[in-house]
Amino acid sequence: MIAYPGRLKSLFAALFLTMSASLCIPALAVTSKPDPALDKSPATATQLPQRQPPAVVFAGRIAGDATSTRLFFDFDRKIDFSSFFMEKPDRLVIDGPPMLFRFAEPELIKPRGLVSFLRYGAITAQKSRIVVSLARPVKLNRFEVVEIEEGKIFRLVVDLAPTGPAAFRQMIAEQRARFGASGEVASKGDRVQVSNKQPGRFTIVVDPGHGGIDGGAKGISGTREKDLTLAAGRKIAEKIAAAGPFDVKMTRNDDVFLSLGERVAFAQRNQADLVISVHADTLRQKWVRGATVYTLSKRASDELASQLAVSENMSDLIAGLDNPKEEDVVQDILADLTARETSVFSRSFSRILVGRLGQKVNLIKNPQRSAAFVVLKAPEIPSVLVELGYLSNRKDERLMNEAEWQDGVADQVARAVSDFFKPRME
Repeated sequence: MIAYPGRLKSLFAALFLTMSASLCIPALAVTSKPDPALDKSPATATQLPQRQPPAVVFAGRIAGDATSTRLFFDFDRKIDFSSFFMEKPDRLVIDGPPMLFRFAEPELIKPRGLVSFLRYGAITAQKSRIVVSLARPVKLNRFEVVEIEEGKIFRLVVDLAPTGPAAFRQMIAEQRARFGASGEVASKGDRVQVSNKQPGRFTIVVDPGHGGIDGGAKGISGTREKDLTLAAGRKIAEKIAAAGPFDVKMTRNDDVFLSLGERVAFAQRNQADLVISVHADTLRQKWVRGATVYTLSKRASDELASQLAVSENMSDLIAGLDNPKEEDVVQDILADLTARETSVFSRSFSRILVGRLGQKVNLIKNPQRSAAFVVLKAPEIPSVLVELGYLSNRKDERLMNEAEWQDGVADQVARAVSDFFKPRME
């Protein structure tokens, strides 16, 4: 057994965090008036089952080389795991119940040997996931939970060994025949919402990018995109809800993962009149800074837009899902006309939003851009993707973390929404 300096102290600290941590919850609606569906009486509330706190993963390690690699994760109680492999890129996906990842020595889980990258976090309200990116095709020699300290410490041990590409593909084919596609693993039933549109009101969907296992970009000072977009998204939702006859719904209101397809479907289920997806990426060009507004197009407006679209469209792969299927949503002349009209409205809102944002924040050169972002692909809903700034730029990262800056951006977004819908309110 590997000794950890201060292991028990770290475990007790992690357990204390568990007491104050809340579980991931489904996406919630932010409206300008109370939602009766969310107003539960005390009698109803007492009937709800009590959820068990998430397990705490307090230690882990990756050891070995390209001929044999071992991973293990230590946690505070016995829990069950399942696993499956994926290809293009090659990955091992490990699913378990809700977990809090509080590694005492994170340097010990740095990738090595057959592991090229490691991600972990929530995948749904009831499930956490570890995604092991592989340096080459592998097979599982061991996948077992063992008891390290009676009733207190348990360990998941994973042993990987290299295998050939043909054997790896065959293993995945057999796995798919037994269990189905990997995309079915992430349940989305707990996020289904039925639209409750009212005449004279407009439904705006605010989509904070990334979440859960998909942390998104990481800033120079350590800011995580998923945290920043959620904080800014909440403020934007509140400001819009107070600005007019707008019912604002957020795709996520907590640190949970949603696939790109779910985000689009969420807007469609709620018969959205406008989608605003909020992001803050990184770029290789660290001197680039300022806000940008993107709309959908099959061909990117420039290399920068193309680079960002490729990055954002990999969200599902990061979370251990299949590649989003490239489906042509335009199947007939009527649908083609709808998509064309939607594109006009998206560009119109983009112009209004750029004009408003320019009054408060720095804009990138040529701030109206376009690319094939999957999250914007609802053919009947005007949609934009807003890059608040770039976490690869130190000044942008500092500004985007300031509450006053976020308030200013939220004000301008709300004003742009009011400007956009004003002709339809008269």
